[in-house]
Amino acid sequence: MLHKEPATVVLNEVIGRRLLNVREAAQYLGLEVDTVYKKARLREVPCVKVGRALRFDVEALGRFIEQHTIETID
Repeated sequence: MLHKEPATVVLNEVIGRRLLNVREAAQYLGLEVDTVYKKARLREVPCVKVGRALRFDVEALGRFIEQHTIETID
């Protein structure tokens, strides 16, 4: 009989790939870490509080970038 890992381990693995820490989010957005903290505090950038830590959903950051993209004039 095969032993399956608990569901929580699988969920943590998925969350780990989807959520970025502040340093990773800053790199993803091309901003300084301090700027990301400030924008998160002002609720300008979507974030999730995990305990005392801030995490940033990659998909939400992608939507944020799309919503704030300025189109070119043809």
